[in-house]
Amino acid sequence: MSKLCISLPPFAPDYSGAASALFELGGMIIIHDASGCTGNYTSFDEPRWFGSSSAVYCSGLRHMDAILGNDEKLIKETADAAGSIKPKFIAVLGSPVPTVIGTDLKGVAKEMEAITGIPSIGLETKGLAYYGKGIRDATAEIMKIFAAEKLKTQKGTVNILGMTPLDFHINGWEKKFKSLFEENGMEVIACYNMGLTLDDIRNSTAAELNIAVSQAGVQQAEYMKEKYGIPFVAVTPIGDGMTAVEKARNALDKNFTAYKSEAVTSDVLIAGDQIISNSIREYIFERGGVPADVAVLFDCSPEFMSVNDKLIKDELQLRKLLNSGKYRTVVGDPMLKTIIDEDNLKSINFVSLPHVAVSSKVHWDEYKDFLGSGAEKWLNSIK
Repeated sequence: MSKLCISLPPFAPDYSGAASALFELGGMIIIHDASGCTGNYTSFDEPRWFGSSSAVYCSGLRHMDAILGNDEKLIKETADAAGSIKPKFIAVLGSPVPTVIGTDLKGVAKEMEAITGIPSIGLETKGLAYYGKGIRDATAEIMKIFAAEKLKTQKGTVNILGMTPLDFHINGWEKKFKSLFEENGMEVIACYNMGLTLDDIRNSTAAELNIAVSQAGVQQAEYMKEKYGIPFVAVTPIGDGMTAVEKARNALDKNFTAYKSEAVTSDVLIAGDQIISNSIREYIFERGGVPADVAVLFDCSPEFMSVNDKLIKDELQLRKLLNSGKYRTVVGDPMLKTIIDEDNLKSINFVSLPHVAVSSKVHWDEYKDFLGSGAEKWLNSIK
């Protein structure tokens, strides 16, 4: 029962991450479910859905189809729809029910490709992992089709990885991050996965460096390092953005340093995505000497953890941490306030940092700035 959520909503799952990664690429995305998972993604995990024309479909899985394993219906209906909209690719995403009945989504995708002639991928998403894994898996599969070969490395070029609305909403931060690096002498080939095209994916294998701006970006970067030999740094541009710029410059000069954080006692806690939280911690320590601990809510890479950091595995663990009395300042999504006892909340300086993967549309209109004076204002309130 430790995984039971009493106050917090379930965080964005892997199929939402996969659909988000593929959203802008001109493909046909099918979530194989009985409507609930598709509705969860389009209504709550995808700010771009409102007013968009992206082809995201629900397979309409029904009881008898699940019991009898009727994959032919899914294949036929997909082929009929693909004949009308002519997508650049087809992606079939799993959900809990196909997982339970053992649907072979990769096999289904192969049949779809044989019938339609359209490149097709099957992703074994289950709804049981976090969105970062879905982003990584979707990126890997689409690159196998559209970036099979490593292009010659272009000196001074970078890719930005892990840029999806699940972490950064749709306030144009992909353009601002890109401008930051380009204004400081680096050419950005591709920004995964906002403002991205299939041509960008093909050309991205020529980058000299990948910059992972979120933990999902780390998972993408690890795949691209293994597949194409592209090294990476993990940092989110925060405040004036110069920490991220310097890390990228050093990496381009082949000066890579392991992540480290001051292992000192702190009464500040930052809860959220690992890389975004680490970058906030680094910024406030460098600028104001304020140490902080990080509570990682989603996927986690051990090499980017400090001594006092915590990987949060369930709501109960997070509830106990926030009510431990150790922290006088907490930075995180506003939903986290619901699991802090009222008496404890009175003595905590709570710095709101909305996160789509946590609170969805409840707070996504309150998103904070990552760069510039707007960012400085809330960063300076972390004391």
